[in-house]
Amino acid sequence: DRRLLLSMPRLGPVAIDRLEEAGIRSLADLRAVGVEETIDRICRRLGSAAWRNRRRALEGLCRASADGGVGVEDQSRLARR
Repeated sequence: DRRLLLSMPRLGPVAIDRLEEAGIRSLADLRAVGVEETIDRICRRLGSAAWRNRRRALEGLCRASADGGVGVEDQSRLARR
């Protein structure tokens, strides 16, 4: 799932590292924990509220994956790398 997450717009390696540090290792984890809780975990860990700016990207990722917008096309893009 890390490779799939890295293929998403506005989520680079550092952002993925932060998600993993917060216990989010997959899209399923992100949906299960929720965007707000994930952001809270990261902000507490960093001692900064700056991650609140990532809300839209994470919400969009959750929506896209729930709607089937993340999957075959992204996996195809990864296979070409």
